[in-house]
Amino acid sequence: MDDITLKEIIDYAKINEDNARQFYLKAAEHAKLDNVKGFLNSLAKEEEKHIARLNDIEKIVDRGGRIPKPHGIVKPLGYSGYLGSVTLDDNADYQEVLKFAMSKEKEAMESYQKYSQFVDDKKAKDLFMLLASEESAHLRSFEEKYDDFMKEIENW
Repeated sequence: MDDITLKEIIDYAKINEDNARQFYLKAAEHAKLDNVKGFLNSLAKEEEKHIARLNDIEKIVDRGGRIPKPHGIVKPLGYSGYLGSVTLDDNADYQEVLKFAMSKEKEAMESYQKYSQFVDDKKAKDLFMLLASEESAHLRSFEEKYDDFMKEIENW
């Protein structure tokens, strides 16, 4: 990567989060199951929170402040590694939406980790690792929801 500014990294992350938000909203419009519509809308709201977090980070960077350190490493459970290719259609159920969300969070986490290896600037590297850490936490939360869902199914 040639010289990339911290603002460009943050803008890139905000675009990714907004694309995800728009995707979830559009998917909710087309979803046939009410519980899936509600879950997709809640995912869109989560993406809005991620954008707000990025705006907060941007303000810190603009003031010349330090890149916040991750609040500890949140390791995914690993379910996302077994998903394969995941798509959503209008008939998707809750489980399929969870799988899709896990695959997207994993993709984002791995992208930021990879990008951190291509920059020499310590602040840029720290920012990419912070973003990767946040995506890892999001992935873990979806994996926990998936785990709970699968346990419910087993108990039927």
